[in-house]
Amino acid sequence: MPDRTEFLQAIRHRTQAGRYRPTNAPDVAWTGESRAGEPIEDPPARFIEELEALGGHGKRVASKEEAREYVLELAREREAELLVRWDVDELEALGVDGPLGEAGVEVAVWRKLADFKEVAGKADIGLSTASWAIAETGTLVLEGGPGMGRSVTLLPPTYVAIVSVERILRTVPEAIEKYAGDSAGEAGGLPANVCFHTGPSRSGDIEMALFVGMHGPGDVHVILL
Repeated sequence: MPDRTEFLQAIRHRTQAGRYRPTNAPDVAWTGESRAGEPIEDPPARFIEELEALGGHGKRVASKEEAREYVLELAREREAELLVRWDVDELEALGVDGPLGEAGVEVAVWRKLADFKEVAGKADIGLSTASWAIAETGTLVLEGGPGMGRSVTLLPPTYVAIVSVERILRTVPEAIEKYAGDSAGEAGGLPANVCFHTGPSRSGDIEMALFVGMHGPGDVHVILL
């Protein structure tokens, strides 16, 4: 039986070149060299570096106006007709619905409707917030709850998350600790679900060829506010 290193090397060797760039995040099949143990001096910069290494797009902005303009410009570039977003206060405060409507983009706000998964499946862009972002891997931590349907983050081909820089953690263990032991109890118990999203969706077929966007968004953008 090959050891773990040999197994991962075999995966790298058989993966078709050019599908995506290598990431520096530790303990993933496509990493070149692990940076585990290296201090993270600038978590926002490291998060963007890791996300972009995975094929995602990261942008740090100084105001809600800049974040709103990013979403508007992206909608124009993608020639979007429908954007679906979470029903949360942070996105209400962003004030993007009106400008999108003026630009010809319909905005659907997630609520408990019988056909909402169908609506999300037709959307060009999904927009949400995130509970946490993890610098060392470029990962988003998403919690489920009222107004925060998972379909918004999974079904549209383009997905955008807006995250406050205060919500950036340095490492994966820090994120797990938020939901473990006494920490979870202090927060009122575990959410209905917690998902870790790392870059665009990737799927591998039986021939070890990797495809981006097969079972989730292939175009991922994170705005750090």
